[in-house]
Amino acid sequence: MKQILPRSHTFKHSFIEESNSIDPQPGYDGNHPHCPLYINHMEALDFMLNTDWELTKHTPLDVHRILTKGIRYFEDRGMSGIYRNCDVFIGNEICPSPFRIPELMETWHTITAEMMKTQSMSPLEIAWTSHHMFEVIHPFIDGNGRTGRLLLNKILVQLDQDPVIIKYSERYHYYDAITFFRDHYFEDGKFVNLEIF
Repeated sequence: MKQILPRSHTFKHSFIEESNSIDPQPGYDGNHPHCPLYINHMEALDFMLNTDWELTKHTPLDVHRILTKGIRYFEDRGMSGIYRNCDVFIGNEICPSPFRIPELMETWHTITAEMMKTQSMSPLEIAWTSHHMFEVIHPFIDGNGRTGRLLLNKILVQLDQDPVIIKYSERYHYYDAITFFRDHYFEDGKFVNLEIF
């Protein structure tokens, strides 16, 4: 019987496997269904794909808490579902200072909500613009990529679109897109040139 059963995965498993491969959490095999990180990720994905509620300014905190609850790195630092209180880097680039995060996340939510309301762009463009803003802010001590990809899909689902998977094999294109956005739409600690959206 094994010969007729090829290896296959559900959308949810594939999403989690690819997302955790892009941003692995040290000390956890986040691609194994019995791992706490995998279990958290599945819960967070179910939460984000639920259409009974809409995105709010608190959604990033809520989803980060679901993703990181019980994970020692976050719990030991008191940083599960909490905006960071230290500097972090994306590659060699320092992210915005911690004291700027509340203001920047308020801007993220305001612009995202406005884009979703006016729908002057395609749903995919809205979701990616919001995602890139979130990744530029990098509001958490860690887990920003996983949280951002979940937010991306929440926006798509809320706009009546199918969720997407960013593949590990395409991660360099994904990173380049975030870098391009940061270089062209974030200057002196503020988002700029977004009126084109």
